[in-house]
Amino acid sequence: MRDAHRVRTAADWNRRFPVGTPVRYFPARNRFDHLETQTRSDAWTLGGGDAVVLVEGRSGGVSLDHLIVVGTEGA
Repeated sequence: MRDAHRVRTAADWNRRFPVGTPVRYFPARNRFDHLETQTRSDAWTLGGGDAVVLVEGRSGGVSLDHLIVVGTEGA
């Protein structure tokens, strides 16, 4: 989901979006099916440098690259 709205770091995400932020989670790139959900943690950075966050309905961290914050699609 690399687009103009991509947040680059976990720290940036945490400054902008509190726990409970509504998001669309896209499990696979270049596909339109998604899960309407919300965050359930602050974001953090994995050892390899990817920023992830927990979302309702999924276990484990999901990449910020696979999220769109609801309400920012046209911003």
